[in-house]
Amino acid sequence: MQTVTFAPGTRSNIHNHGTWGIVAVLKGQEKNTFWRRTNSPEFQDKIEETGEVTLFPGDIISFTPDAIHSVEAVGDEPTVTFNIYGETDPNERFEFDLVSHKARNF
Repeated sequence: MQTVTFAPGTRSNIHNHGTWGIVAVLKGQEKNTFWRRTNSPEFQDKIEETGEVTLFPGDIISFTPDAIHSVEAVGDEPTVTFNIYGETDPNERFEFDLVSHKARNF
């Protein structure tokens, strides 16, 4: 369990959590951009954007262990979220690089 606060304009890296997760927005607006691996034979960890959703206070979103996303605080006020996660498998939690098409443990 954790509470996360992002200042307006703050953007996370592209990552997964290696476990299930539930996020509730308490204050502000949070844009989640979703990604998936492309199964490129040349680059095993190449990803592509698949969509996005902006969450507002009272909205709740859930994630599977392999869900890949990035988060950005949008709007004029800080974003505050309440997050609950299962037990993270550190060998399955990654940060993704769009330039090198590589994933590294996060």
